Amino acid sequence: MDRRDFVRCGVLGIAAVADALAPAQAQAAAAENAPPPQFLTWDAGSGPDRAFWSQKLNLPWVHPGVGDWLDAHQQPQGQQPYASATVAAPGPVELNVMALVQRWQRSGEVRGFYLRTTENFPIRFAGRNHSMASARPVLHIETEGTSLDLPCQSNANWTPSAFGGKDTREAFLLANFQWIAALHFDLAALKEPVRKASLRLRALALTNPGRIDVLEMDPPRFRVGAGGLPVQRGLAQGFVFDRGIASHPAVLFASDFSDLSRARWQVGNPAQGSRQVRDAHSGTTVLHSQIGAGQLLGCDMQHNVIGGKPDGTPDRVETELYARYYVLLEDDWGSEVDANKMPGWDARMGWWNPVGYWQSTTGNGGIPTTGLKVRNDTRKRWEYEGASMRGFCGMRSNDGNPYDHLFWMGSYIEHLDQGSVYGEPLPWPGVLIDKGRWHCIEQRLRMNRITGPFDALGNGTAAHDGQYTVWMDGVQAFERSNLAWRRHPEMGIQGFWLDWYHGGMRPPTHDMRFRMDGVVIARSYIGMRGEG
Repeated sequence: MDRRDFVRCGVLGIAAVADALAPAQAQAAAAENAPPPQFLTWDAGSGPDRAFWSQKLNLPWVHPGVGDWLDAHQQPQGQQPYASATVAAPGPVELNVMALVQRWQRSGEVRGFYLRTTENFPIRFAGRNHSMASARPVLHIETEGTSLDLPCQSNANWTPSAFGGKDTREAFLLANFQWIAALHFDLAALKEPVRKASLRLRALALTNPGRIDVLEMDPPRFRVGAGGLPVQRGLAQGFVFDRGIASHPAVLFASDFSDLSRARWQVGNPAQGSRQVRDAHSGTTVLHSQIGAGQLLGCDMQHNVIGGKPDGTPDRVETELYARYYVLLEDDWGSEVDANKMPGWDARMGWWNPVGYWQSTTGNGGIPTTGLKVRNDTRKRWEYEGASMRGFCGMRSNDGNPYDHLFWMGSYIEHLDQGSVYGEPLPWPGVLIDKGRWHCIEQRLRMNRITGPFDALGNGTAAHDGQYTVWMDGVQAFERSNLAWRRHPEMGIQGFWLDWYHGGMRPPTHDMRFRMDGVVIARSYIGMRGEG
């Protein structure tokens, strides 16, 4: 993408030639038909630690520290191993894992081996990248007509006493309540019923003899987008690619990015290098933008749903709204430096500038909300100390993780009980976004109620009943219903904020490109647009 000078009026000009999004659409269709495999662990550092089965995907253990397993009776955290062996000296170790491999072959779900030991002093085993190839872990398989040794895909290690992963590709440890290992193998080559399966390891060093046990990993599941779950249809279903949706009585605002004028977007502009591009599939105009290398801001656009009166108070109060947009992360997306903010609701307010926008004073950048209406006597104006509720997206591991094209998603919510000067990151559990495909994200905000007694300015007590609900590709991804943002009844939802921001304070090291389309704000659930 060629860089262009930033045009302060916000009008960038539609590309004369339609951008070739057909390949992205094809990738999206393929991704829907072939979801990524579950249960792949990783051993270069971004896999398991004491808190997470996958640090990369932000997927926590049910049982922090020791992790999650199933025993030979399929009992969670049970004690009956599938196989056991005594390690008496350095050398080969073989464990009969036929029952577990046969179970995986029947179910089609290869969850991985969970290895532990009763020995307190560490036993060191060769890993899949050990310099001596014959020492590396293999899964020996025999069927009616074949015999093969499957190489280990990952021999991840973690300790219940520490956060963060380690690179254990060369060697891994087992020690009682100190080191645990997860080994994964690809069984796709198995076309016949398994008659024999043995896990073959090589012990490199040990202090005392010890027994090792094999159980079955029980990792958390995740979904990408809708993940094949039933989609909740909304008002947009009847409008092909949103054409005509603005006429729906529940819709307050609807737009692609063909018009970037101040009449449509009251605050901010796209970042330098942004351009308007025609999508050949939908016929809409998308915004093609980036968070550039060495930059923090990728977009700062907003559509306000409320304005201000001459006395500086809001012209109306909105307490419950829905907003939806489409997003596509391009192939170069993903930072190994920090996570990034994404579009979400804005209720910061601040003070009303007669030019036509709210100038925030709190609710982001380390200035927490108070939820109060205050009088600034020096400047002779009312100020509303509100909050923001943006999206949040995870990082790239940059260590070869097989899930590096996927990113966990969440909300970065400023609220009255956030516990620090910064907002609270709230992941959407097990819900991921993929590169190279369009995703539909919808966010519902219902402001909290306010109870008395009220002070002289009308500030009362915030009830903890504010709600934030998110849908990814038409399937609910997150909900929290005990939030508090405001203490004054004049405070409400300001607008929908298309905010793309890297970090923090540390910029990415390379350009990270994205696209947006189909923004709708409404009083009822919107859902995914019709596709004709």
